[in-house]
Amino acid sequence: MKTPKPRIVFLVMSAVNRADVVDQLARSLAPHAVLVHHDFSQTPEFELQAANARFVPNPKRTGWAFFGFVDGIFHSLQHALESLDFDYLQLLSPTCLPIKPIGAFEQRVGGSAEAHFECVDLLADRDALMSVGYRAFTPERSLRHRVARRLSREYFGTSTGRRNLAGIWLRSGFATNAAGRMTLVARAALAATTMLSRPSIGRHIFDEDFRPHYGTTWFGAKRHVVEQLTRSFARPGLREYFSRLRIADEFLIPTLLKQSGAQAGPMNHYIHTFEEAHTGWLQEADIDLLRSCPAFFARKFPDDPGAMVRHRVLDELVEISRPAIRPVALGAVC
Repeated sequence: MKTPKPRIVFLVMSAVNRADVVDQLARSLAPHAVLVHHDFSQTPEFELQAANARFVPNPKRTGWAFFGFVDGIFHSLQHALESLDFDYLQLLSPTCLPIKPIGAFEQRVGGSAEAHFECVDLLADRDALMSVGYRAFTPERSLRHRVARRLSREYFGTSTGRRNLAGIWLRSGFATNAAGRMTLVARAALAATTMLSRPSIGRHIFDEDFRPHYGTTWFGAKRHVVEQLTRSFARPGLREYFSRLRIADEFLIPTLLKQSGAQAGPMNHYIHTFEEAHTGWLQEADIDLLRSCPAFFARKFPDDPGAMVRHRVLDELVEISRPAIRPVALGAVC
C-alpha cells in the first residue's frame, strides 16, 4: 500500500513584508496549507491571493525583540491545532523560500525525527554563557541586566572570534593579556556570570530540570510536539518570566523543544550569515551555496517577488516554473 503524503501546515509570521512576497512563498509550498499570522497594525493593507493561504484570526501585535512575536507564534499554533488537520508544522518568515522540491521535504517530514531544530545549552557552552547568558538570566530593563551585559563585554574584550551555529551566532574567545592568558577582569566576569546562572543567585526560572537553551526560532515539529509546546507555554509563571527577557523567542522555543524530549533532527533552515544581530540577505552569488546546502528552506531573501535570486531558486532548486502555481483550495488542508 502506498504511504500517504504527510499533511503539512506552514506557519508564516508576517508584519511588514509585501503581500505579493507572502503569496509567492505560499504558492511555492502548494499543495500544503499556509497559515499567515499578519500584524495588520503595522501593515493594514495586506491581501493575499494564493489559494492555499489563510489568515490566523485575531492576530497579536508583533515586532523584532518584542514579546508579542512569541504570543503571536503560540496563538497561531493553538489556532492550527484547533482548526486544521495536520501531521507536521513548519514555522517560516516572509523572507524564507524553499530551496528543494516540496516532495523532498515531505520525505523528511515522514522520517523518524519528531522535531527539527538545533540549539546550544547555555550551562554547557562557555561562549554561549558569556555571549547571551545575561539575556537569559536577567530582565531586560533591570540593573542586573545592564551589569551582566557589561560583564559580557569585559569578558570578550577585543576578541573578534565568533561561532555560527544553530541558526544563531556567538562571540568566541576572551580578553587576553600580553602573555596570551585570560585577563583578571575576564576571569572575574566569567566567575560573576557563572554565579548568576545559579537560580539561588540569579533569581531566574532555570535549573537542572529546566536547562536554558539558545537557538533559532524557526523550527518544524510533528503535531504531538506542537501540542506539547502549547501546553508548556501555558505553564504558570513561564510567560511572565520570558516576557521580560530580550529577544525571548531565541531562548523560550529552543528550551521548550529540548524540554519536550522530542527526538530531534537537524533544523530545516539555512540561516544566512549574520550581520551583527541581523541575518544577512541572500543574493544570486549564493545560489551554488544553497544548491549544495542540506537544508530545505533558507532566509533571508529580498522583499521583492521579482528579485532574480528568488526566481532562480524557485526555477532551479525548487523546480517550479514561473509563475509557480496551481495550488489547491485550502478546504482540503493539504
